[in-house]
Amino acid sequence: MTAAASRKSAAAHAPPVQAAIVVAGVVAMWGASFVSIPIGPVPITLQTFAVCVLAGLFGGRLGLAIVLAWLVAAALGAPVLANGAGGWKAVTGHTAGFLAGMAAAAWVCGEGARRVSGWLPLTLVFLGGHAIVLVAGWAGLAGFMSPGPAFQSAILPLLPGAAVKSLAAALTVRLVSR
Repeated sequence: MTAAASRKSAAAHAPPVQAAIVVAGVVAMWGASFVSIPIGPVPITLQTFAVCVLAGLFGGRLGLAIVLAWLVAAALGAPVLANGAGGWKAVTGHTAGFLAGMAAAAWVCGEGARRVSGWLPLTLVFLGGHAIVLVAGWAGLAGFMSPGPAFQSAILPLLPGAAVKSLAAALTVRLVSR
């Protein structure tokens, strides 16, 4: 059985199980925020790795629900973002584009993961998810600084990590889905 075939769609889970998955996903996203390497205006974290893994395991609908619940928790002041940030200013500040990109990436990665099998195609899906996060992040950050410096200081340094996290997420999903 392929990894894609072994993953259940969101509809296959009863509503209480879906709720538990969302809560556990928010906790996983929060835990991923503890790995934070400050490199410029945007730190390197494991949050996009968590988005890819959660969406890859639970599909686009639940992946998106997890990210949206995580963002609501952050907006309400829970310290679930990188470096313990939370509150409305943290959600709407210079990293808002990256956060919005994570919601879009959760949907795309979850839906893409359902359609592919094998670690290489799954890695490519997750690379696409990272690209969504980075493009949205760059667009959002360009509202706070010039596009060139935004790209130089906040996007280029994240590219190697995005590639590594995409591969690691694909291998994790394949391993867990067995």
